[in-house]
Amino acid sequence: MKIGITSDCSSGLEYAPFEHNVKITRTTIHFGEEELVDGVDIKADEFYQRLRASDFVPSTSAPTLGEIAARVEEWKAEGCTDVIHFPISFGLSAYGENLTNAFDGMVDDVNLHVFNCHSACIMEGYCAHYAQILAEKGYTLEEIFAECQKLADQTQAYLVVDDLKYLVKNGRLNAVSGFIGGLAKIKPILKLGKSGTIDVHEKVRTRTKAVDRMKELVHQDTLSAKEVIYIVLHSDCEEDAKVLLNEIKDTYQNGIRYELTTVTPTVGAHIGAGVIAIAYLILDGLKEKL
Repeated sequence: MKIGITSDCSSGLEYAPFEHNVKITRTTIHFGEEELVDGVDIKADEFYQRLRASDFVPSTSAPTLGEIAARVEEWKAEGCTDVIHFPISFGLSAYGENLTNAFDGMVDDVNLHVFNCHSACIMEGYCAHYAQILAEKGYTLEEIFAECQKLADQTQAYLVVDDLKYLVKNGRLNAVSGFIGGLAKIKPILKLGKSGTIDVHEKVRTRTKAVDRMKELVHQDTLSAKEVIYIVLHSDCEEDAKVLLNEIKDTYQNGIRYELTTVTPTVGAHIGAGVIAIAYLILDGLKEKL
């Protein structure tokens, strides 16, 4: 048995601060009638410039079955009998949950498996990358799923969002929460973790206070961990993200790596520009180094 790994554009793997061998399936971003393939027709810098210049809220389409089949065929050509696909969290898009049955029989002699990582952005990408490491070391499907579940359960992110209209309009956040946020001019701290959904965790009055509180929450969550990867993510606020990265380096002493990355356009379409986040991956108990 030889196992290949695929993931979608939501994973942020094209902006990853590490090398990987995961094949990427493409999503489509819709600006009205205009369709742009993420990573082909448009990349992060251009996407956020366009987003800031307009009040329009774009939408996205999941990778097509044909697109996924093309990546599976590539793995088949390399001798793979099985492929594990890592989509965005089932709680944020239904396409991954329905994929196994929809894909049945599309590529001869290759079995497609789908893993729900309960996350998005580089957290999703790291889960796929860990699966790749395990596959290359000869782990079985069952072992890879068990290890990736362990990592997924120890991964979480907190986000501070500038404008909730993107999350509300695209159905990724409860509309009532979004309305209250706009009315009271608050900066809610959002959480993406085991639930696989984006939820309002706390409501804070200013962005500065929200970022400070986000640092405290991450510190509390990881205080007893021995080895952690900390990641600052941003959507077109890189200078703020760099400042935050330097601050957490001084605060979180158990970090084995501190990384900076951008939010991919596929996810940016749903959360908008100006988002800053801290994600963490606790590595305690994993069988292999990540």
